[in-house]
Amino acid sequence: MFDLSSADKMINSIVPAIQICIGIGFIGFWIYFFMFENKNPENSEVYLGFERAFPIPDLCWVTPSLFIAAIGLLIEERYGFFFSIVAGSALLFLGLLDISFNLQNGGYTTKKSDAIMNLTINLICVIFGPIFMIYGWISFI
Repeated sequence: MFDLSSADKMINSIVPAIQICIGIGFIGFWIYFFMFENKNPENSEVYLGFERAFPIPDLCWVTPSLFIAAIGLLIEERYGFFFSIVAGSALLFLGLLDISFNLQNGGYTTKKSDAIMNLTINLICVIFGPIFMIYGWISFI
């Protein structure tokens, strides 16, 4: 256990809340994808093939890392900072990969609702990924 100031405790409660929300968001996205998007005949095989490659890394690495980070931060254990770095780097990687695909394959020029969803997911990944990495690094050292 660490002796944290009240400001650190406040930050250490906000960051895990965001991590939990993003983790739940990932789970929700994949439920939505397999219930609707995966069955939509308007979606190209290229898009579906690309998206179908993501559930394993998202649900078996990123989401557990987010939840482990959040738990560690909430109970004031150092591994919370470490897993914040891990989850942040995974978010950044996935976000950049998705942006690259969307730019090359018109992911931002499709239906307005799809473009908004793609952009939202990408921004969450490339904004919170570095935030979690920096936060974890500064707190860990």
